[in-house]
Amino acid sequence: MSNGAVAAPPAADSGSSTAEVSARATRRVAWPLWVITVGTAPAMAVGLHGLSWMLPGLVFGARILSHRPTRFPLSSLPLVVLVCWIPLSATVIPPSGLPLFTYRWLLWVGCLATFVWLVNVDERVVPSHRIVDWLAALWITLVVFGYFATLLPDLASPSPLGYLLGPIGRIEFVARLSEWRFAETQQFLGYPVPRPAAPFGSSNAWGSAMGILTPYFLKSWVIGVSAARRRKGVLIGLVAIYPILVSVNRGLWLSLIVGGVYFAARRALRGRFTALALLMAGVIAVAALLVVTPAGGLVTDRLDKSERSNSARSSLYERAWQGALDSPLVGHGAPVFAPDLPEGTPPVGTHGLIWYLMFIHGFFALALFLVWLAIEVFRSGRLRTPLAWWVHLSLIATVVQMPYYGLMPHLVIVGATVGLAHREARRPVPGPSPRGAW
Repeated sequence: MSNGAVAAPPAADSGSSTAEVSARATRRVAWPLWVITVGTAPAMAVGLHGLSWMLPGLVFGARILSHRPTRFPLSSLPLVVLVCWIPLSATVIPPSGLPLFTYRWLLWVGCLATFVWLVNVDERVVPSHRIVDWLAALWITLVVFGYFATLLPDLASPSPLGYLLGPIGRIEFVARLSEWRFAETQQFLGYPVPRPAAPFGSSNAWGSAMGILTPYFLKSWVIGVSAARRRKGVLIGLVAIYPILVSVNRGLWLSLIVGGVYFAARRALRGRFTALALLMAGVIAVAALLVVTPAGGLVTDRLDKSERSNSARSSLYERAWQGALDSPLVGHGAPVFAPDLPEGTPPVGTHGLIWYLMFIHGFFALALFLVWLAIEVFRSGRLRTPLAWWVHLSLIATVVQMPYYGLMPHLVIVGATVGLAHREARRPVPGPSPRGAW
């Protein structure tokens, strides 16, 4: 991408610091990423929180197409082919399903476009550390929304945008993307359980985002920062434990456990045991909260009554496999309800990105994504810069979640993560013990 592809930093205004101008310039150039991260709360206030996830695909995609030359990393080839392949699945769905299909396809475009754009954009204008701070801000916003879910579990109202859209705003998927709702109340434990969901349409999406974003919060607020910022970060982390537990989101718990153990183990192999001590401290803090708060009862019930949930998922996975065999090339284009499954069972093709790709877009699409992600995970794991470690951990969380989370709309975050990893690959390797590194 040429230097003209992004705006140059403006000259300093009188009375403005260099840092303020830099932040303003970054926000001006990378505003689609700012909207879906730092701007999540105001976007939700007007009802744009769901629809805004299309912005990176539309804006960054347009910039890539309109500027030459653009460097596409060789590892992006499977993802490029996947983005071009997915529209073939639209040929097997009715016209009424095209709006939702297009929305989901734009999330895939956003994954690719964000990745490629970050690789090409001038890092002096869009510094990696600022993107990390924005992603951490989204994590903190999710924690705040998690508490709102416990305080306002029954809130469900059209947003101002929903009212403005009129009949369009009452279409199911548009309403879910734009409505005011903090919790998703479910009965799977035998009684109503309000689970954090905002700003997404489901509690699983909330949990998925928390797992993928946790490494960025740690990098921005805990690791390699000033003592004052670290104290605030530790406090925020402790506050976050409660909504994480009351979400009764086993996928999120597994992401954090695997990430924590992986982190501590790799540090220990390098003779650094602080991470292991922090992991043990975290376990003690969680145990204390389980004892002194209502979260303990919810977690116990969740673990005791997992059989029904596991059975439903197994049925969905089996049907997804069978359905994929019926249409292995382009899939079925959209999730499909199985009439012989119990009432309330989600449609086939949901509850996991692996099953989504296999059932909806075919085996070739699934293979393309797995190849691309495997390349990027192993590639990021070899890097030794301070940021690379946390980028790698975010990708590990993505891998852990793929069998049971759809990762929609978090594909954009995955694209940003891979873009940051490629930036780190160009950076000189620091000394043997860089602050905040391995």
